Amino acid sequence: MKLSFTTLGCPDWTLEEIAKNAKTYGYDGIELRTHADGNHFSPDAPIEEARRVGKLFRDAGVPVMSVMGYCRFAFADDAETAKNQELMRKLLGLAEAMGAPFVRTFAGQIPEGAKKDEMIANVARALKPLAEEAALRKVKIGLETHDDWCGGDQVMKLVEQVNTPAGFGIVYDIFNCFFSGIEPWNVTYGKVKPHICYCHLKDGYTGGDGKGHYVMAGAGDLPLQKILQRFKKDGYDSFFSFEWEKKWHPDLEPPERAFPHFTHKIRALWGA
Repeated sequence: MKLSFTTLGCPDWTLEEIAKNAKTYGYDGIELRTHADGNHFSPDAPIEEARRVGKLFRDAGVPVMSVMGYCRFAFADDAETAKNQELMRKLLGLAEAMGAPFVRTFAGQIPEGAKKDEMIANVARALKPLAEEAALRKVKIGLETHDDWCGGDQVMKLVEQVNTPAGFGIVYDIFNCFFSGIEPWNVTYGKVKPHICYCHLKDGYTGGDGKGHYVMAGAGDLPLQKILQRFKKDGYDSFFSFEWEKKWHPDLEPPERAFPHFTHKIRALWGA
């Protein structure tokens, strides 16, 4: 088991501050947010810059383990699909240059009125050639369990249709699946386990308003100890990446507090 964090949690830090603090707080890697807003890395950055950044984090002892992209493929419009395929190809090149083994992607919300099985097939057709290209680059595209893709059966239909294990797998966001209420976490885990690239990990609870609210690890509804002990029993050796959504929720605890707390809490529960 290794720990990383997504740079979504520290929107105001420079790359140098991210590298230094990650090492200080006991992390093993970084999931680098890569978005057109430039926070923290632009998809249009030159390959030379990606190499420089990859070296920056490797030299600090916290290599970029994933390029956190924002592609989506659940479209009826072929032009939108093609635009996202082009973006994914840029991200694959950046990940290869950085030495990052993964690129995170979404499938996206299924359009209203669309048939699920048809949309699964559309997404699979869009992703399959990208997964084949990823495998050639020794990179793997990881589809996050998010939006309409939090149930194990639906995600596995997509995995089976893409059918490129060397270039495509799952970023299992445990809390997203848990909070969706589709099925118990261990049921989803049992279905996607062979295809997990790495996991997103965060905690929260359902408030009286019916909405999810994020809290520090261990203070919410997620049965963290049971989850971590199950992963440990199964010999899990990839990353738990702390997804602290500070960029979207400025009222959350600052990264200077949340990030060291996460490493302490998760390592303690893992060793329990």
